[in-house]
Amino acid sequence: MHLTSYLKYAGIFVLLILLQVTFVGFFLSIPNYNITPDIVILFVIYLGYTRGHIPGMISGFLSGLALDFLSGSFIGLTALSYCIAGFTAGYFNRQPADGSKRKISFLAILFICTFTAYIIFYVIYFQGINISYADIFLKHIITTSLYTMVFGLIFAFFISRFEKKNSYLI
Repeated sequence: MHLTSYLKYAGIFVLLILLQVTFVGFFLSIPNYNITPDIVILFVIYLGYTRGHIPGMISGFLSGLALDFLSGSFIGLTALSYCIAGFTAGYFNRQPADGSKRKISFLAILFICTFTAYIIFYVIYFQGINISYADIFLKHIITTSLYTMVFGLIFAFFISRFEKKNSYLI
């Protein structure tokens, strides 16, 4: 990859992190159920899926660390879970180029990776708190993964349109 690709991806991550911290947290969350979609992890998984293990892992770690510092709660936990999500997405790097099959498989990969990341995040985050694993699983892991999948559908649509128009850029 060239320096311009790195700068392009860094700019996208800065934009997504700012949107996640400001807009998404306030306007797209479901506060009664403590569910917020995670738009940053969508791009981490996309990079892991299209670029491989190492770019997915590095982008996940750096974006997760930035979110950790901005949230100020548990430094390194989001970085760890995003890093693992990006690395896991890299396992699916060798996908057929057929557009419709790729879109469906990307959504399945997105669910697998977000589910894995949220298991790691929430199990560690709720250590020492009197909450059962069933509650963590049902109230946080499944709901956040599914809500992020809704935005993953939108993300997959825009990415597929962008790839068709600008196949030389990606």
